[in-house]
This record gives sequence, C-alpha cells and structure tokens, in this order.
Amino acid sequence: MKVLGIIAEYNPFHLGHAWQIETSKNVSQCDHVLVLMSGSLTQRGEFALLNKWERTRLALSAGADLVCELPFGYACQSAEAFASGGVKIFNATGVIDVLSFGSEFGHIGPLNNLAKILVKEPTAFKSFLKKALSSGVSFPKARELAIRSYLGDDAGDLLKTPNNILALEYLKALHKTQSDTLSMTVKRQGAAYHSLLPSNFLSASGIRKILCDALANPASESTILKALDNKLPYLSEDLILPFKKNYNPNGDDYFLNALRLQILSHDVGHLKNTPYVSEGLEHKIKDALKMATTLDECINAIISKRIPKTRVCRILSNRLLELDKEILSAFQSESFVPYLRVLGFNEKGKAILKAIKDRDQLPILTNLKKSRFSLTPTQQKMLYYDCRATDYHNQFYENDYSYHRDYTQSPVQY
Repeated sequence: MKVLGIIAEYNPFHLGHAWQIETSKNVSQCDHVLVLMSGSLTQRGEFALLNKWERTRLALSAGADLVCELPFGYACQSAEAFASGGVKIFNATGVIDVLSFGSEFGHIGPLNNLAKILVKEPTAFKSFLKKALSSGVSFPKARELAIRSYLGDDAGDLLKTPNNILALEYLKALHKTQSDTLSMTVKRQGAAYHSLLPSNFLSASGIRKILCDALANPASESTILKALDNKLPYLSEDLILPFKKNYNPNGDDYFLNALRLQILSHDVGHLKNTPYVSEGLEHKIKDALKMATTLDECINAIISKRIPKTRVCRILSNRLLELDKEILSAFQSESFVPYLRVLGFNEKGKAILKAIKDRDQLPILTNLKKSRFSLTPTQQKMLYYDCRATDYHNQFYENDYSYHRDYTQSPVQY
C-alpha cells in the first residue's frame, strides 16, 4: 500500500479536484488516498457551503478513500498554520508517502528552492522584508517584494497567486519538520481560484455562485443550474439536491447578529486577544459592527491596504468561536500532536485506518461519545472548537438543525 496525502477544502468538490487525485496517483504510483479536509469553516474564514459530511460523501464518490477533518484550529487560520497543521497530522499518521498539492506554477523544483529560502530567511532577505513592511503594505505583499529584491522577478511571481502561496507553505512545513514524506505538485486546471467565469473546470467559487444564483432566482433555476451539467465529477443532482434541501441563504444574517452580540457584550480587550488582531484593529471592528446592516458591509468597513478581506474574515470567525491567541499558540506548538477525526471512508480507507492504528502515534476518532475520553486536555480543547464550528454551521446555514451533530453523526461509508 502506497498512500497519497491531500489537504483540501472541497467547497465543493469539482473536476479540478478529481483531476488532481487521478493525476497524482498516476505520477506517484500511489494506490490509496487520504484527504484532510476543512470542516465547517474554510481557510478564508468563511463557512463552507455544505456541511462536512455532505462534502465527504462527494469526495468519496470521486476519488478519495479516507476523508478526515482538518481541525478548526488549523483550517480557519493563515496559510502557514493551515499547511503546517495538516503536515503535522500527516507526519503523525506515519503512512503518507507523497503529499500532493495544486499550484498555478505546476513545477516542484523552483517552489521547493524558494521554500528553503523562506525557511532559512537569510540576512539579506530579512533586510529586504523589513524595508517592504515599513512601506505600509501587508505581510504577504511585503514578502513578495522582498523575494523580488533578493531572488528576482521569477521567484517573486511565485508569491502572487493563492495556490502557489499555499504550496510554498506545505513545502516549508515539510522542511521544518524534516519529514520523510515526498512532495509533488500538479498544475491547477481551468478557471482561476476566484474565477466566476464559465469553464470546463469550474472553480469552487464559480460553482457556489451558480447554486446561490439559482436559489435566489427560482423562476430561472433550471436554466441557471444547467451550467453545472457535465461540469462535475459526479451527477449534478448529487450536489444540487442536498444544497436545495439544506442550505439556508439567510446564514450570513445569523452570523452577523451572533457576532454583534458576542463582541459588543464584551470590552474591547476580549476582541484584542483574537488571533490576527493588532495595531488597534479591535476598535475598527467594534465600530463596524455597530453600524453594519449586512455581513459584507461589516467586512468592507474593516478591510484596508494592510488588512485584506481574508484576514478580517478569519478574525471574525475566530472571535465568534472565542478562540484566543494563547489557545491558538498551544495548538501550533511543535510538541502538540492533534488527532485524526474520521469523516468517511471506503474499503481502501479502512486499510489506511488500520495501518495508522497499528502505528499508534495519534488518536483516531470515529465515535466522539467514546473516543473523546482518550484525548489530552489540549486535544479536547481543539475538538471543542471543531464541534462548536459545526454547531454554528448547522444553526446558521442549514435548514435541518441538529444540536451537537458531531456526537450523533457516524462516518460516511461509501
């Protein structure tokens, strides 16, 4: 058995994801696929379109063998935390032979060389970085400018697109942990990450827009949804039906109201202790919440040249769940090892789970009513946030409310 590892969001699973799995298996000669998937919230700080079990079902139907949850403490954080958390879990399983990730560039060598520079941070690079930060730009932009000054424009261009940036973070995490896992990248196919334009390979953003447009325009629903025909690696009904049944389009309003109540009922120090809040941003956030009538209006009132939308969304989601800087720091400690939360599997997935269990390096969670008692206090705290995120997703964005579904839902078996 040779296992391919993928860290993903599948929001929702599309043809590009299926192409990545198939191409990676062919190139790496892996015959089993383990996916670590974001749960209820994504790396951009937004709630997922469908719940994690529906997304798991789609992934299993189109190439994955075992789907496990990337904990909220990693999934809804910076690209560095997202990647390092996933790599940490993969390292602890002891079974991942090859880590595959998509990138706009599509060639592992230059990405790997740049990742080594970013890990070592030579003195000259740090000097360029300090100068760029002093100009008032965000950290990602400052890092790109520093790399351009240090290595040239070709290297700097690798830091301009989201999948390349995440690819570099995966490689950095592998180097920092001295992991034995091999790495490979496949070139992203079709529409760009944020593209809403028609394409043979629709982006996740494009698919979400089609679904939400259809829900908002019932008279034109069938015409709008035809854009998904033959554009998914499964029957379009497998996505459309659960979406129409479960998705609550008023979720953002519930999110905003809960956030407003939570933040405005505490003093500003409570908000200041939220991850990614600095430089007095807590006051701007509180002022925005007092005036905003929609979630988008609130976010747009906070963003700036230095504070991009993704950072604002992560701040709001972390604050909603009451995740503080100290707790996040504990999750990111080198000595902390999380758990493997199983969301779904097929027969090959069972074989992967057995191999991980035989190595006995981290807890495997399939039934939380029983397995949660095997966790350390820090692991239990991490699981608490996963469950809380699920409850909020269920309360805000799903029509069928089920309290503490993490404790009643069995893994999907495909």
